[in-house]
Amino acid sequence: MSFLEELKRRKVFRVAASYAVVAFIIMQLVEIVFPIFDFPQWTSQFVIILVLIGFPISVILSWVFDRTPQGYIKTDSKKDVDKELDIKSKGSSSFLKNKKNWLLVAGVIVGILIGRFGQTSTSVERIINEKSIAVLPFDNLGNNEDDEYFADGMTEDILTELSKIKDLLVISRTTIMKYKNSNKSLKEIGKELGVANILEGSIRRVGERVRITGQLINAISDQHLWAEKYDRDIKDIFAVQDEVANSIANALRIELSDEEAMMISQSQTESIEAYDYYIKGRRLSYFYESAKREEALENYRKAISIDPDYALPYAGISRVRMSQVTFQAVENEFSRTALKEAEEYGKKAVLLGPNEAEAHFALGFFYNQTEKYNLAFSSLNKTLMLNPSHAHAHDEIGDVYLYNYGDFDRAIPWYDKALMRDPELVPSKWFKAEILLRSGQINDGLELIEEALGQHPNVVQFSTLKHAGLMMVGKYREAYEFILNQENIYFRENTLLQYYQAVGHSLLYLNQMGEFEEIIKKISNISYSDKTHQKDYLIHLRNFMDKKYIDAVKGFEALDNSYIYARKSGIRRTISDAFYYWKARSFIEMGDYQNALNETFRFRPVNNEITGPMIFDQYWPKKDYLRGLAYEGLGDKSNARESYIDFLRIWSDADEDLPEIIDAKKRLRNLGWNS
Repeated sequence: MSFLEELKRRKVFRVAASYAVVAFIIMQLVEIVFPIFDFPQWTSQFVIILVLIGFPISVILSWVFDRTPQGYIKTDSKKDVDKELDIKSKGSSSFLKNKKNWLLVAGVIVGILIGRFGQTSTSVERIINEKSIAVLPFDNLGNNEDDEYFADGMTEDILTELSKIKDLLVISRTTIMKYKNSNKSLKEIGKELGVANILEGSIRRVGERVRITGQLINAISDQHLWAEKYDRDIKDIFAVQDEVANSIANALRIELSDEEAMMISQSQTESIEAYDYYIKGRRLSYFYESAKREEALENYRKAISIDPDYALPYAGISRVRMSQVTFQAVENEFSRTALKEAEEYGKKAVLLGPNEAEAHFALGFFYNQTEKYNLAFSSLNKTLMLNPSHAHAHDEIGDVYLYNYGDFDRAIPWYDKALMRDPELVPSKWFKAEILLRSGQINDGLELIEEALGQHPNVVQFSTLKHAGLMMVGKYREAYEFILNQENIYFRENTLLQYYQAVGHSLLYLNQMGEFEEIIKKISNISYSDKTHQKDYLIHLRNFMDKKYIDAVKGFEALDNSYIYARKSGIRRTISDAFYYWKARSFIEMGDYQNALNETFRFRPVNNEITGPMIFDQYWPKKDYLRGLAYEGLGDKSNARESYIDFLRIWSDADEDLPEIIDAKKRLRNLGWNS
């Protein structure tokens, strides 16, 4: 008998194959399960080594021993001929008829499926860019609590210097500040932020001296990559920031280009006092609250009075002033002055700091808000060229696609890019949530809003959007009870018209007309309410609810032809679209389908702008639904079908249980259309 036949007789091949299948499944499970439970890397290596060592042992044992009904016994190499023939006979039987072979095949398939689908569901989410970093808030070790802002300023400036490195993904300041005084491990923080590296440190400021320590740690392996301590005069603080940025680039094996090295080495100002005021102002500007904006402006102006050639405070003033303009309910002397200063200081910042990303961003922000979209796009791209990790610049480019083109599909990826760099960035969450709601994705939108409210409970836009989303899905009582508890926030931010409009809207749907009249009186008591739409809009909407359709049509038409303040033409068009919607609804209720159809053709061509603070735009997508109703009423089945299809295409990602979605599909079926 040949050696090969002896191996087959002793079942060595079968044991080897069985062991290989089991080992394959074990290694797939180790690769998937161990990372989920954060087992150390050596545990995976240890299991794999054991499996590999076990293979030759199992093969040797299969040669030496046979498995019999009496247990494992030593193999006899001399078998009688009949036994030999019997074995050969069994061995020559069909492969497919042997159940053990089927078990081996099944094992291989199971292993492949575990490897394929298990890794798809877990490992893809865990892919982390090796050239990514978060700079945790530096600890203030000084005795003076007022130096806290200085430690935060050092954190952000090191972060800014690192952001100039194109090959490095840097998490922005807003997000990392939530880890201030956190007890979470670096591994946990790295996992939450999706970064491979973390820089942490401390700062102690005593008089004109400052001690800074820093250490760079790989958040995945917990390996220390770099550490340094600096004892310097306070005037050398900028040099320390540059040294840290260069040291981290070296530690991560990133080769800086000449341009990057030059940008990192450039000094912002020679005045520590001016820098001090600037970082105070910058810190205050991140709160998105009106009172804090005034304090920020004061500090920026002090910085400029000390160093008139310091570009960054000019950029700071431009941003804050433009933010103030965007939250003004009416045009007045304040808003006109703020708008003028936003442009003036933005251009001055670029002139003084042509290589400062923040200067170009401030000017781009101004252009975006004043509908100069081509100039905005140019300035914002310049910002990203200088600082590829500038989260807010990514957000504003998303705004260009939204404001100018109404292109949700192009806007949302830019908001996602912004949130990848700064998961706590308020504008990106606000804008993305509004787009989701306007796309009919109410569940996803409300989920994002709830998350944002947990992090930023004082940002009124999130409260306005939550109320709008709840109203869209018919949760009128819940929407009303929620918004009632938010009055103090709206009062503090001087946005009571937003609040009263939301409350009045709820009261109409709840048929609480006594309370509704009180809201109308409160709106009337606001001095500038005659220049806005809120009071008349609610009154005409009440006429619609009371089935006074002719009064509603006349009222909305008169309101549309009156002066209504809107800072941007796109916002004014959106307000008109709401009027057209309710006029079309009124005509349909009256059976006047031709006039209803006419109203649907008055809507703006694209679903652009963010208008939640003025009037939440859930109306533009529904124009095609109303158009279908009008055509159907006129007996034009072909155009009715086409209009319903257009509506379902525009709201293709909408929640299936929305009333308009359900009704449009039902009507299409009745019109003989099969999707």
